[in-house]
Amino acid sequence: MSATLTISPVDEEILARVRECYEHTSEAETRTRYQMIILAHQYHTVPQIARIVLRSEDTVARVLKRFVAGGPDAVPRRTSPGRKRTVTPRWEAELLRVIEGDPHEVEVASANWTTDLLADYLGKITGIAVTKETVRVYLHAHGYVCKRPTWTLQRKAEEQAGWVENRLRVEILLAAAAESQPLPLESLVGTELWPDLPSDVSHLLALLPSADLYLQDEVQFAFHPTLTRVWSRCGRRGQRLVEAPGDNRKVYGFGLVDWRDGWFDGRIAPGRTANVFCEQVRAAVTRSQQRGRVAIVIADNLRTHTATGSLLVRSLLAELKEHLYLIYTPAYDPDANRIEWLWRISRRVVTHNHHRSDFAFLLADVEAHFHLLAQTPDDVLRHLGSPFAPEKGKPTPHAQTA
Repeated sequence: MSATLTISPVDEEILARVRECYEHTSEAETRTRYQMIILAHQYHTVPQIARIVLRSEDTVARVLKRFVAGGPDAVPRRTSPGRKRTVTPRWEAELLRVIEGDPHEVEVASANWTTDLLADYLGKITGIAVTKETVRVYLHAHGYVCKRPTWTLQRKAEEQAGWVENRLRVEILLAAAAESQPLPLESLVGTELWPDLPSDVSHLLALLPSADLYLQDEVQFAFHPTLTRVWSRCGRRGQRLVEAPGDNRKVYGFGLVDWRDGWFDGRIAPGRTANVFCEQVRAAVTRSQQRGRVAIVIADNLRTHTATGSLLVRSLLAELKEHLYLIYTPAYDPDANRIEWLWRISRRVVTHNHHRSDFAFLLADVEAHFHLLAQTPDDVLRHLGSPFAPEKGKPTPHAQTA
């Protein structure tokens, strides 16, 4: 039957539309189906068309019949509507409402949500019973995946006096450093935040064009490995084993980086002491003085970083008061200092799943890592998320050369 199927002569306007659809469609199967119509118009039989387009005769005949009955719009493959949707918009809205919260808030006795618990809870609330697989599918559709959470101190940080002002000061400096001339505050801060602006912001912005902006922080490296995901064989028996050294000695890395050009100074010490902090800051000031600039250093408000907590810092600030400005991030707010992003790389390189059996080897790894950071300023800027970071593989002249 299919071999004798033909189509009547096609109107030129309709044929032109078929050709246009053939030329511009992005879907390969749809393009093939429009090709079948064009071949049929050229008096090819169904078997001939089937051999040309590598489809069955039944498929070709079905496409031609659809075209005869419905025109060009009937040619593309039809998508099956599938099974009728089980869940309702109310069910979906409730899923998205509770997934971010504590299950105890809706009287579910668990610290964490599982797809089983969600299916049971939503069934009771909405009267719609679904499987845990349905819950998983809808969570994935809304961009949710199952992964390990991370710590936050945001609530405790926001309870601290002056948190908004301190955070604003840091964010304004990081943003304004990208410009060669001071920007008006109106372009940096929304009017709703003006009442919270620190009084020294205008002065700091005026200094920025002739200042180097540094980020300083410390990171702890422990001999006991930190465990994270790693390629392993399937199954419990295939789980990779990391030897625990039975010794949790620690060392602290001191890092200081130029926000604009990625210059990095890394040091190692047995503790977070004021003397190492002052030595590192002094090195940054010396570098800036050699460039005819002042140094603005953003650091956290650890007691060994402040004039009230350390006599060494007090003396340093008095000695270098015309050349050094220490800016403190809010307490309990590590995200305010972008150098924290660099430590993610450091921990991954040095301590995650490490196999070192001798603490001296771990120290050597830290030193080698810091040396590499000092040699690759462009990579450092990319790790920080600095606006001065060049595209990978494309070195760029930095705002201020060392």
